[in-house]
Amino acid sequence: MTQPFISKRGDGSYELSETGLSRAYLLTMQRLLVHYATQALKIQGAEAQALQQKLPGFIEKTVKKLDDYFDELPQFASFIKEPNAGRLGAYIGQHFMPQLEKVKEKLLETEIPKYKAEYENPYRTPSNDLIMLFAADFAKAPPLTYKPFDPEAEAEEKLKAAELVLPGEAPQGSGPKPQPGEVLLSKYTSAFVTARPLTFTPDTGGDTSEGESEQTAQSVPQQISFRDFVGVTNAVSRFVKAKDQAGYAKYYGGLSPVKQNAYTFFALFQKASQQQAVDWSGEIHKVMQRSLFDAGQANKLKDEVEAYRDVHNAIQRSLMAAQQKGMPPQLTQSLYGQLVTIFENSGSLSEKRTALKMSLLQVTQPQAKEVISQSLSEKLEELEGLYGLQ
Repeated sequence: MTQPFISKRGDGSYELSETGLSRAYLLTMQRLLVHYATQALKIQGAEAQALQQKLPGFIEKTVKKLDDYFDELPQFASFIKEPNAGRLGAYIGQHFMPQLEKVKEKLLETEIPKYKAEYENPYRTPSNDLIMLFAADFAKAPPLTYKPFDPEAEAEEKLKAAELVLPGEAPQGSGPKPQPGEVLLSKYTSAFVTARPLTFTPDTGGDTSEGESEQTAQSVPQQISFRDFVGVTNAVSRFVKAKDQAGYAKYYGGLSPVKQNAYTFFALFQKASQQQAVDWSGEIHKVMQRSLFDAGQANKLKDEVEAYRDVHNAIQRSLMAAQQKGMPPQLTQSLYGQLVTIFENSGSLSEKRTALKMSLLQVTQPQAKEVISQSLSEKLEELEGLYGLQ
């Protein structure tokens, strides 16, 4: 049974599983290499068709981990007969993240109905899952045989077995073939041994401990994505710079309560950064009253905005520093959107490290690339504390 391409988050939304992410990377690289070969290298006709057929197998053979898409770029260049690996790298860096996002969205769109049909089927039972997962083991198991019960013959067989096997010795010969249940237990003994026991903490109704408070906070779902937060703050900034009060009022009035409150918290953090006093308890209470948020939602949103503001400032600082080192303004704008996507509050740190390397392939100025890579690689490692990502 193949692993599903998607998995379900605790808040009920869906995301790509590790298998799905690997599939998305493969499809993205395959499409970019084919497009580059046909458009830049002018490979056409039968040669182009042969390339498309061979590429998936070559990628699967070459790539063992996500970083290989970056580390093995010279091999990809050689495969499509591009003598200038740097030229291919710049192209991949420019287009990889936008194309990857499209592939991810398409995979989710295609796989969610399949996932729901298989894993959210109300008639689905664990026994069916077991049969599907271990179908090969069941197929290999010998058929059960029946013979009439003969007490005297069975007693004689037991006697012979007792005579042939000495105490402490294993029976000789192959013996009967194990049944499927025995195969599973034998195969996964270590997993059963190392499994953690289930625990249950009764609700005493008393005050919660610090650990329980942290666990409760973690159970509150994400309130706003990093991309949406950046979109709101950038839009408001444009209205403020243009001194368009009417446009701002119309835009802000059309936002959802979550986005309105996100900007409220952002403005409060800006105020605090200027050494102005902020009554956080009072402000959180206002948000709860205005939007009918509970305490968990309001505090979670505040924490997200604080983390997002930190990350966004780091991205802007790194791009400004890179531009001072010679990176063209046009590339700065293009790279900005990709970095916002990379620093989204979802996914794994290993994926983000690879995505950052891939995007920076388009930065051909060594000093500019170095300043972005150093500052944002450090910021990526902080996401475990800021976002809780691993």
